[in-house]
Amino acid sequence: MKPQSWLRKNWLWAVGGSFLGIHLTTWLMQRAMRSVARSEMALKEKDSQE
Repeated sequence: MKPQSWLRKNWLWAVGGSFLGIHLTTWLMQRAMRSVARSEMALKEKDSQE
């Protein structure tokens, strides 16, 4: 019997891990962009008030 490759044995773990990794990365990027946008808006408001 031929030994199975690692990917064939654990394809579900590989797919699930990459799925979670991609979603975690995009979530972190969204949070970072949101905070950048908020700080830019705060700076614009501060400049317009002065």
